[in-house]
Amino acid sequence: MCHQRLTSASLGLAVLLLATACSRAEKALTPEEAHAKGDAMLKQMSQTLAGLQAFSYRTEQTMERVRGNATEKTTDHFKRSTSIQRPNRIAFTDEGEDHNAAGWYDGKQLTIISNREKIWVRGPMPATLDEALDFLSTEYAIQLPTADLLYSNPYDAMMTQDTTGGWVNAEKVDTRTCEHLSYQQAVVDWQIWLTQDDRRLPCQLQITYKTQPLQPVARITFHDLNTAPTLSDATFTPSVPEGYQRIKLMRHATVEDKTVANDKGGSND
Repeated sequence: MCHQRLTSASLGLAVLLLATACSRAEKALTPEEAHAKGDAMLKQMSQTLAGLQAFSYRTEQTMERVRGNATEKTTDHFKRSTSIQRPNRIAFTDEGEDHNAAGWYDGKQLTIISNREKIWVRGPMPATLDEALDFLSTEYAIQLPTADLLYSNPYDAMMTQDTTGGWVNAEKVDTRTCEHLSYQQAVVDWQIWLTQDDRRLPCQLQITYKTQPLQPVARITFHDLNTAPTLSDATFTPSVPEGYQRIKLMRHATVEDKTVANDKGGSND
């Protein structure tokens, strides 16, 4: 311990100097050490999420959208509640200034309703969650920032051969102290904040889409991640309100869904 006689006139400066002299700065990590530390945390997160048969969470999402002739960005804020049951069930609800929607995936089809427009869509889907996430991207051109965390192996989904980066520091996310990891890839840069307990659950995710005009950013903050939720068949059963009109869910890469023709909607169709 450090000791020093102080006069009242020099008390403030002396306390500062004493604190500096007595504190032991944590050794800075080399890039290799930072990568290894982050890699271990990501693998633990992946193992935790992959081992969950069911889980649920709430998110606050801030999404930058490029408008007009790719000359300006707007910011979209909304909240989402999501329930997952492996191997093939998802249900979600959205709410926000421009959001009032719900969706269900049941291993056979995807159903989404918009309460603002009073419309709904439905399209065929593969039998497993991993296949469904790929299908959303390739067939429906729907990109979900949180998709990589939902695969059966999140680590493999997130990390590529060209990925660089690693652990940065410990930071506050709301009231939580979380481990901050930062990575760079050819198409995106992404950062993730993980809890400090042994499970390494996600606190926050941020993605910068580098190849898109104006490089929009998505930031997702996780709340109430429940690793043992009470779910039932009703959680994942679509409920389309009476009178909503069905529209086509456009396939990006293949063909039109002919089952849509002349269908005006109905409850639990």
